[in-house]
Amino acid sequence: MRAWTALLSAIALEVTGTLSLKVFTSAAGTPGLELVLTYALLATSYVLLSRAFRQIPVAVAFAVWEAAGLILITGLGALILGEHLRPTQLGAMLALGVGAALLHRGTRPDPRPATGPSTAPNVSSVPQVSA
Repeated sequence: MRAWTALLSAIALEVTGTLSLKVFTSAAGTPGLELVLTYALLATSYVLLSRAFRQIPVAVAFAVWEAAGLILITGLGALILGEHLRPTQLGAMLALGVGAALLHRGTRPDPRPATGPSTAPNVSSVPQVSA
């Protein structure tokens, strides 16, 4: 559960850091503390993502991080920044969510026990080579 908390926190920080880039670059003046804050948010996001990788398969954690981040940034960009969403973008957001969910579902262990002959080679049937 800690890994998923780290992953969700990483997503939140990455989205906040990415949105702050847009907000801070839109404001007049020289970047200073704002830029440091943005980099700190993004760096912390990567640290938390690396912690999530310890227990969540990389494919799943990265897919969820990317998909959720893109969906949130796109949605918040429309809500907060007034950016317009086209039908193809909405379709892409749906596809991202479905793709991440399918990757997550595909990594769950199979509850059925393995049946049939073992695939491991029988060591006793391997011919011995003498020198």
